[in-house]
Amino acid sequence: MALPKKIKCFKYLVYSYVFLLALTGAAQIFLGTSLLWGHSVYYGIVQNKLWAPAAILLCLGPVTFILCWMGCQATNQRKRCLLGMFAALLVACICVQFIICGWSLAMRENLPTSVEIFIDDSFVEFLDKFSRTKVDNLHLWNRMQSQLQCCGVDGPLDYRRLSLPWSCCSRPEHAYESACDTHYKRGCLAVVSEQIKSRLLITAFGAAIIAILQSLGIFCAVHLTILFGKNDNTHPMNNMNRKKKQQQFLPLTIQDKRHDLPSPINLSPSAPGQRVLKTALPPAMHK
Repeated sequence: MALPKKIKCFKYLVYSYVFLLALTGAAQIFLGTSLLWGHSVYYGIVQNKLWAPAAILLCLGPVTFILCWMGCQATNQRKRCLLGMFAALLVACICVQFIICGWSLAMRENLPTSVEIFIDDSFVEFLDKFSRTKVDNLHLWNRMQSQLQCCGVDGPLDYRRLSLPWSCCSRPEHAYESACDTHYKRGCLAVVSEQIKSRLLITAFGAAIIAILQSLGIFCAVHLTILFGKNDNTHPMNNMNRKKKQQQFLPLTIQDKRHDLPSPINLSPSAPGQRVLKTALPPAMHK
């Protein structure tokens, strides 16, 4: 296949790859936003821990869209440097996503130990406040117990010296009142640990799948960069320009010698060591 046809073919492949890249960028934004929104239920209790992988995945979404623009501009204008930078930055983003995958799996293995410390400290603070006032209906624990349908750290027995808060009631008779017939049996530690594990697993697999999809077109971008270089080397106008540039960058002594060489017609007879050219006189001079 001729070189121009190869370039045209790979340009269309790169355009298709940029479209796929834009879809993965949208997936990064959607996945990161969803995971962070789910984490907001208990973010104050776990002291804003375990959210970093989802946040980094979310930030990679706009970066991916910038890379899409860079790839289109480099392909349209046939800029090898910009296309090479596009491929290099894309490889860096893919490596970051694989790091996110491993980081999320490592954090998942440390659960529930890493979460248990934060939940225990937060629950002790809530019990102290609840035993004195019993009116903080919008406390983080009340909101979490109501939304996650759990009670206490390990179960309802954590309130053995106190009455159960309204958020532990599965069907409260009145809003914000603790009088109820049935209450949740599960402890919040197990529920929170299970949800965090599932979200970290989604983060790990999502980052890995997106990274694999983004790596499919790197070969096309790199090969197109090589083809642009070959086309620049074989184009006749580029060869002429290259020769002109080489002449411009010759040493000054050589350029001065070329410009200072006298023409044989302009030789002066008075200068020592120079010949006088004898030219035929016109007929009028002979008379």
